[in-house]
Amino acid sequence: MKKYNYLPAVLLLPLLCAPGAQAADNEVSGFVMPSVKSVNISGNKAKYGEYGDPDSGFSGSAEVKSETDTGYVTFNADDIAQDTQNYTIEGGQYGKFRLDAFYNEIQHNNTFDAKTFYTGGVGTNQLTSPLSNVRYGQAITPAMVTLGNTFDYEVSRDQYGAGLRLDLMKPFFANFSASREDRQGLKPIGSANSSFPAELPEPVDYKTNIIQAEVGYGKDPYFASVGYTHSNFDNAYDALYFTDIYATTNQTSFVSLPPDNDYSKFDLKGRVKLPLKSALALAYSESKAEAEATLTNTLNAGGAVRVFNLSDNLFDGRVDTTNYSAILTSSPLDFLDGKIFYKNYETKNKSDRISIEEIGRVEQLGNDIFDYTKESYGIEAGLKLPGRVTLTPFYTKVETTRPFTLAPNTLAFNPYYDVTTDDNIYGINAKWKGTDLVSANVGYERMDRDDNMDSFVMKHGTAVLNPYTRESYIASQKKDTYKLGFDVFPTDTLSLGFTLKHKDIDYDETQIGLTEERSTTYGASASFTPNDTVSFSAYVDYETATREQLVRLGATAPTASPVDTIPTDAAYNVTTTLEDKSFDWGVGVNVVAIPKTLILSAQFDHTKSDGLADYTYGPTSAAVPPAGWTNETIDFSSWDDYKKDALQLKGTYSLSAQIDLTGGYAYEKYRYSDGHYDNYRYVYNASATAGGYLSGANANPDYTANVVFLAAKYKF
Repeated sequence: MKKYNYLPAVLLLPLLCAPGAQAADNEVSGFVMPSVKSVNISGNKAKYGEYGDPDSGFSGSAEVKSETDTGYVTFNADDIAQDTQNYTIEGGQYGKFRLDAFYNEIQHNNTFDAKTFYTGGVGTNQLTSPLSNVRYGQAITPAMVTLGNTFDYEVSRDQYGAGLRLDLMKPFFANFSASREDRQGLKPIGSANSSFPAELPEPVDYKTNIIQAEVGYGKDPYFASVGYTHSNFDNAYDALYFTDIYATTNQTSFVSLPPDNDYSKFDLKGRVKLPLKSALALAYSESKAEAEATLTNTLNAGGAVRVFNLSDNLFDGRVDTTNYSAILTSSPLDFLDGKIFYKNYETKNKSDRISIEEIGRVEQLGNDIFDYTKESYGIEAGLKLPGRVTLTPFYTKVETTRPFTLAPNTLAFNPYYDVTTDDNIYGINAKWKGTDLVSANVGYERMDRDDNMDSFVMKHGTAVLNPYTRESYIASQKKDTYKLGFDVFPTDTLSLGFTLKHKDIDYDETQIGLTEERSTTYGASASFTPNDTVSFSAYVDYETATREQLVRLGATAPTASPVDTIPTDAAYNVTTTLEDKSFDWGVGVNVVAIPKTLILSAQFDHTKSDGLADYTYGPTSAAVPPAGWTNETIDFSSWDDYKKDALQLKGTYSLSAQIDLTGGYAYEKYRYSDGHYDNYRYVYNASATAGGYLSGANANPDYTANVVFLAAKYKF
């Protein structure tokens, strides 16, 4: 893993901002806190440090503040010398300007010691293997497997930049910033353009540059600003090339990688205060995203090369987006406030439409051009009633239009057909402050969604299952959401809290697809502070969630509903109910063992999730699965199950007014079970029907970690 032990020069810029901080009357304060940790991990080290640094070593943090009557400089550093280190510095002169800069590192560790038989080019976009002469259908021997190469799936992100705010000409102001993000490493990607499915190490070498500017005016009762953002993304590799060792002849296949792209956005914002404690806020923005990619006219399918005619080998992609809104808020009376709003979001896809025709075949296909328009408006009112009760009813109307192009089968593209959804969202929230001992809130929300899928299906064609199929994101549905929460303070030393949320979604017109969703969440918390030396805390959360969907396998009569058709071995239904249950709880204690000298604390957290995929062969109770199976034995119990226990013991000893010593111990145990990963093995298979290769990404995630840490903090 890489380490950075330097401070980028950009962080020194704000030191120029506050010459007053160099004067003799400046006040300087802060702290320096070096630290060290010893980590012992049994199991998956990458999973333990998935978004951190799992290694033992030295680190630290620091803060320095320097301030005078005219200016200031503030510097912060955390996780120094770690894979997650970050630095910020800010300086300025009051009422004139502010300059800031930052440097951050973000780490994502997926899998250490992954394996591939591509012994050459790992980390680049050219994967080669000494197995390249193996012919399709010929088994790879164990001796060949020993040629596997070991590497780490990990991606690091380095972010740095600087910003400037000018207030020299109040009420006018200006903001400018520039930032850069570099991503480097390897992540898993699946190959599609090959004769076998394979998991490959994709090289990550991204660079993103962002500049932003804003100028405006701000003085009551007016505010206005105009802004501009430009982003440029550069990928060092446009494709990942690899030797296809399973092909009938030696050949190189490839997987396309994210293309370079440019994004720009222009926006206007304004706000004016009006009579009756009212305000009108207006916003408008338009943006453009562009990308370019070179297309290939060949495809490796099952080891055979298929050749296509393309209307254009260069694809120019472009999406324009327009977004505008108006929000009016008002509090005309002491017991009444409200909001009325209108929002419009529209995309226009101006990308190339490429026709694809395979040589030797009549059918012609093409890429679908997708864009949509979303329009919403609504009203919300807050009523303050006697008894310390506040009621907030609301209503929102949302209409979304999505143009679809039907799959063409001629030389001309078929016209667009619009799929629209109309959402009516309404409900009410109530808050009761009760007394100083009790407060509560309750809420209800209803969403009724209608779609025009019946009309769309009629235009789409006469396929047997079309009239019964809905995609959940555009399907008619009725959703009810209930919320309840209250806090109780029976004494000055004890506080209790409880929350409940239930969501129920019924896709009432869907027969094939997602038909129902249910979820319920319970939460409770408590804190108890009997005196100045000890305090206790605890929490518990429990959640259940189910999703039910029906899948039709096989054809059915054109006039019969597939839900009611008696199943056969060739045509039947499977209803899948996905159940997830999670249970989290934790307890903590904080003890002032020696006043102003020694503080001890302990925290334990337990997280558990249990998943189940319940399959039912249908559609009637008389239907039974094939011989040897029952509706119980076909269920899948190892579905995203995990458990994590975490314990932390910590003590802080104040050696003096300037020096604190902190030490402790942390323990974590994580166990994960899923049928996709249980008993994971590296399999090299050259079978003509079951060829494939996995490299170990996300495999064997279990770990047990023991961490001892020590830090010394010096304050000045």
